[in-house]
Amino acid sequence: MQKNKIDVAAVATVRLSRITKMRRSHRLLPSPAKAVNNNLQRTLKLRRNLSSAADTVTVTIAEAQATTKAALKMIGWDDEDAGLQAEIMTAAELCGNNQGLVKMYQPALMAPAPGTAKPTVERETSTSAVVNANQSPGMLAAVMAADLAVKKVTSQDGPIAIVAAHNTSTSSGQLAYYAERMAKQGVIGIALANSPEFVAAAAGGKAVFGTNPIAFGIPQAAGPPLTFDMATSAIALFGVLTAKAKGDPLPDGVAYAKDGSGYTTDAAEALEGGSIATFGGHKGAGLSLMVELLAGVLSGGAVLGQVESKKVAKSWGHTLIAIQPEGLVDDFAGKASSVLQAVKASGPKIRIPGESSAKIAAERNASGTMPIPAKIWESINLTAKEGLPK
Repeated sequence: MQKNKIDVAAVATVRLSRITKMRRSHRLLPSPAKAVNNNLQRTLKLRRNLSSAADTVTVTIAEAQATTKAALKMIGWDDEDAGLQAEIMTAAELCGNNQGLVKMYQPALMAPAPGTAKPTVERETSTSAVVNANQSPGMLAAVMAADLAVKKVTSQDGPIAIVAAHNTSTSSGQLAYYAERMAKQGVIGIALANSPEFVAAAAGGKAVFGTNPIAFGIPQAAGPPLTFDMATSAIALFGVLTAKAKGDPLPDGVAYAKDGSGYTTDAAEALEGGSIATFGGHKGAGLSLMVELLAGVLSGGAVLGQVESKKVAKSWGHTLIAIQPEGLVDDFAGKASSVLQAVKASGPKIRIPGESSAKIAAERNASGTMPIPAKIWESINLTAKEGLPK
């Protein structure tokens, strides 16, 4: 079975009983924020359940996406929003990313939060815009922002456009999807996202950053775009959750002890009073800070020091930047290809970022099928037929 991870930000804080009553309504009322520890416990329980499901089933890509869309419609999303989320999760699953269809294992957590409305543009110029997600998922807001950035940069003379999104109720999942989506349209795509407090700036400090990822999409002369997607934390949040669920120690140097004494290998301590470290010491902390400012503050999302916590505020930010390379240099794609070839040829073990994911996706696209953990596929099918449990 492919190891899958849950993005804790994607665990919607909703009450199942209220959702069940209103599951076919797209516009619901806001739910109160819940303590993040409750979300962590649900995530750990989910991971343990999935870990026991060693079997996978082979499903056509088209069937996986169509059935997921049907399931999302049954839990309250309209046709457009269900289709888009199904596309994004299937795309992640297709390339082996761990933020794909695993989200549908507990469908109630994917249902619209009370008060959800479609994202709207609330501020706009010829080269910029701000999207208010209106508590819709990060997936919907990020797609709207990415597409709008591309539309703006390709319809005016300037070589750059920027669109931010805030007031999202969950994360956007695989950030590379949005950078690649822009790059497929011939522009350079850059995506940044902030998230709730799990990462400390240094030993002895409390958690202030999220995993704060950044992704790039570079159009190529031939083949799919080059994508690079990385968190600025030393370990993914899911890596810590998995270690706790299995009782395994964390790698050295990726999490801080709660007493400020230095590092810990105890996953439970890292999650309960301790914190995750940034990668690369002060360099990673600096990059995480920049993402916090550019994706959190610049977007209009929850601001550290001005809210009780980002976990409670539930207004995480995204910033999408589109660059038209022809406005700056001729034959960017050809020159970028030359660089990539030179790097690849520089040593026998050199691997280009995104190469492994692209290979997995190409193989699965060629066969038209992909493996899905059996329990996840069972959950998707059951939800598509019956909706949420009564």
